Amino acid sequence: RAPFDLPEGESEIVGYFVEYSGMKFGMFMTNDFIETILLSGLTTTFFLGGWHLPGLGLLGLPQPLFALAGVGVFVAKTCAVIWLLMQVRWTLPRFRFDQVLRLGWKGLLPLALLNLLATAWIVYWRQG
Repeated sequence: RAPFDLPEGESEIVGYFVEYSGMKFGMFMTNDFIETILLSGLTTTFFLGGWHLPGLGLLGLPQPLFALAGVGVFVAKTCAVIWLLMQVRWTLPRFRFDQVLRLGWKGLLPLALLNLLATAWIVYWRQG
């Protein structure tokens, strides 16, 4: 999705969506939204604590209400992640191909190598 959607951009002449219309195009779009929901759920589970909420256990709720509150917390966190993804998707313009390459080679690759070196240094000195 935007801003990294060069292969599927409607204004682009090339891409794998050019040949599809009707039901096949609808299946691709449905798949995209299902993927957004599933990845938001995984992000909520791995990085946002899933169904846990600080202080929820102190309320003394009965078990069925506690489980229902956990489901509500998970759905609320997942909806917040979906909202954030949609905001990024709809507000940032599409990058050109040369901008994506420049970002990857001059921005993200040096950061990844720096992260690798910093992690190796921390692991080496902790065992030291």
